[in-house]
Amino acid sequence: MNTNLPIGVFDSGLGGLTVLKALQKKLPNESFIYIGDTAHVPYGNKSKSSIIHYSTTLSTFLINTYNVKMIIVACNTASAIAIKALQSLFPVPILDVINPMTKLLSKHKTLQRIGIIGTHNTIQSQSYNKLLLKINPTLQISSQACPLFVPIIEEGLENHTIAKLMIHEYLSPLIRNDIEALILGCTHYPILKKTINSLIPKEIDIVDSSNILSSYAKQYLNQQKLINNSSNVTTQLLVTDASSHFNQFASKILDNNFCGISTIQPF
Repeated sequence: MNTNLPIGVFDSGLGGLTVLKALQKKLPNESFIYIGDTAHVPYGNKSKSSIIHYSTTLSTFLINTYNVKMIIVACNTASAIAIKALQSLFPVPILDVINPMTKLLSKHKTLQRIGIIGTHNTIQSQSYNKLLLKINPTLQISSQACPLFVPIIEEGLENHTIAKLMIHEYLSPLIRNDIEALILGCTHYPILKKTINSLIPKEIDIVDSSNILSSYAKQYLNQQKLINNSSNVTTQLLVTDASSHFNQFASKILDNNFCGISTIQPF
C-alpha cells in the first residue's frame, strides 16, 4: 500500500475534531480526510441499524473517493455499535476509540473505581465495562449516560450555565461513588473538559481517549510499515450538512490547521 495515502476519520459531528487534533500532533507527516456527519448528529440516540448504515456509508465514501489507507472511527457510539461490521466489510485497517483504552489500566494498575460517561448507546452497549473488566475483574465501574452533552456542545454552550447544571446533574452519582478516574466516553466531551474539571474533585483524573488512540494509531502504522515520511501533507474537512458551529469549532480546535471545509452528500 502507498504510505502517502491519507487517513480517513469520521464522527457524528464536531466531537471527533478532538481526536483529529491529537492525531495531527502525534502523526505530523500524515494527511487526513475528516467527515463530520452533521446531517445525522447525534448518533447517541439513533438505532443500531442506523448507526451501522451511517458508518458503512461514510467508510465506503472515504475508501472509494479518497483511497484512504486507514479509517479511524472517532465516535464512541459508532465504535461501540458498528466497529465489528466495519472491520468485516472493508480491507483497510479500521481503528476505534474504545479498544485502545486497555492502555489506561496498564499505566494505572492501582485504579479501583472508574466512572464512564457517554451517550445512551455507548453506555447501554457496556463496551467499556466489558473491555476493562477483562483486564481487571475487580474494578468498580460507575456508568452514566449524558444525552444532553452533545447538543450543548454542538450549540456552542460548553461554558454556559446550562452546561454546568447538567454536569452537576450527571456526574453527582459518580462522585458519590468516590471514583478515581473519569473516562470521557464520547469524543465531544473533551470540549467540556475544562468545565467538568472545575466542578469535580481535583483528585479525579479525567481520561481523554483521543490521546490514547493517537498513540495507538502511531504504533499500529509503524508495525504495519504504513507511516508516511513526507512533509507534503494536508487535512481536509468534510460535513454532510453545512454547520456554522462546526466551522467555528474546527478553526478553534485545530488552530486553522486544515485546507478547507466542504459539504458532501454520501447518502
